Amino acid sequence: MKKILLVGGTGGLGNQLTEHLSLDYTCFSVGSKILDVTNEEQVKEFLDKNDYDIIIYLSVKNIDGLIHKQTKETAESQLNVNLFGFLNVLRHSTNKLREKGYGRIIYISSVLSKKPIRGTGLYSASKAFCDNLIKTYSLENSKYGITSNSIQLGYFEGGLTDKVPVDILQNVKNSISLKRLGKVEEMSNLIKTIIDTEYINGTNISITGGYENE
Repeated sequence: MKKILLVGGTGGLGNQLTEHLSLDYTCFSVGSKILDVTNEEQVKEFLDKNDYDIIIYLSVKNIDGLIHKQTKETAESQLNVNLFGFLNVLRHSTNKLREKGYGRIIYISSVLSKKPIRGTGLYSASKAFCDNLIKTYSLENSKYGITSNSIQLGYFEGGLTDKVPVDILQNVKNSISLKRLGKVEEMSNLIKTIIDTEYINGTNISITGGYENE
């Protein structure tokens, strides 16, 4: 049975996703209390001593605010998790996956990567960076049996959506063609398809329910 490492998989959305994926895979979820993705030495040690075939990167940091009001500290804290944390995981897992001759890297991105909204500049930009990084990573590692993709999530039940005020969330639902939030099992189904289909590689896949037709 393939082994999935869910990095940042102990939050609301991550816990639900782990539960669904555990029906078909051996899943190991780690949060920041076990693995600080911004600590390169800790990431290297953790990845060297654990076994995995598939990595799903869910770790995320978002501090809403207009760009000119972001401080050096708030900017660094978001970029360190969303961007450099992912780079740490990529750099220190690649050799092990190359030796296996098999791997799946799945970065959980956001629809805001290509359709940002006011106050999400740093978060959106970091997601767009990693969406592009995934494509180059696939060029470098496909010949070793490693595929890499990102999933640009729309608005789903759980996770950061839980922090959205009720009135704003209703407006969001109205802007989605299906008039509802996504369900974790739908996200899980897409991940399983990516894992099972090698030809899905080096791409950014949106799952938004038709959010303003993207």
